Amino acid sequence: MKNRIRLFLIALVAAFSAASLLPVTTAQKRRDNFSHATASHKKIDCSSCHKVPTANWIQARGFPDVADYPGHDSCIQCHRNDFFRGNRPAICSTCHVTSSPRGEARFAFPVRSRSQEFSTIFPHDVHQNLIASSKKSRSDVAVAHFVRAGFKAAADDDKPQFNNCAICHATPAEVPKFESRILGSLQPLTDAAAESFTPTAAFFKDAPNTHASCFNCHYQNQKPNRTDCAGCHVLTKPYFESNVIKRFSLKFNHQDKDHINKDCTTCHVRITQNADLKTMMNADVPILTCSTSSCHGDNIKTEISQREASITASQPAFQCTYCHTPSIGRFQIPPSHQSR
Repeated sequence: MKNRIRLFLIALVAAFSAASLLPVTTAQKRRDNFSHATASHKKIDCSSCHKVPTANWIQARGFPDVADYPGHDSCIQCHRNDFFRGNRPAICSTCHVTSSPRGEARFAFPVRSRSQEFSTIFPHDVHQNLIASSKKSRSDVAVAHFVRAGFKAAADDDKPQFNNCAICHATPAEVPKFESRILGSLQPLTDAAAESFTPTAAFFKDAPNTHASCFNCHYQNQKPNRTDCAGCHVLTKPYFESNVIKRFSLKFNHQDKDHINKDCTTCHVRITQNADLKTMMNADVPILTCSTSSCHGDNIKTEISQREASITASQPAFQCTYCHTPSIGRFQIPPSHQSR
């Protein structure tokens, strides 16, 4: 019996010793996803890994773009040992669904389930100044380099939109996800009333989520160009990108006949003064642009009067629904609305 126990212990020690000699790489021990914030990665120029355009740009976008992960050569230059030690190197799981020499399937790019590492620098004030100067200098012809398109000649029946925010912000094809915005320290005066209003896509504008709008000007000549990733993208704290649009005034229809022919900056006066998306504050449309106009002034003043009258009479608070849904219209009137 003692000999059997000795033999078992010897075999157990031998097994552990053999396992310790197997090719286990640092990549196989890693638990975290790839991070641009790693000290060794921050030292590398973006263009040394990210090639523009990527090989699949024609199938993915239809215009030169970054639509895929960097190639193996971008990783091998520093992580060669991680690739070739072990038969299932964990470094492959950064891009590939399966860590295997035959695991060709890759995660979608970008991976929406992973936190984002970059925010975008976009100076609205600079771009608005360019648009405004183009209006003055070329009022007799269309400004071709501001056409919202993607590296192809426009068909004769195309109707490009010139010289306003619609160059980048278009009406979406479908109604996006939306919800009411938080009203800070304001308190609701009553429960929200029933609401039958349902917005359509015409009530919203989307935002660029590819390089299409930017590359019209910044692909090659205008700085920052396609090789200067850091000119637009800045490393920030990890965050998850939201696809939910939050609104105070949900009932504004951008495609209404009285709105569609106006320059966007007629109402969006603050956003044109903003130099950076990261520091954008109070970019909403000021209430005075609506309440002092001949279009909506009387309606807004009437509702404010009805609210004040209901409070004075100790009746249930009147809910403002000309601009708002009841989820917002039931709150206290903010100071901005009272400067009329």
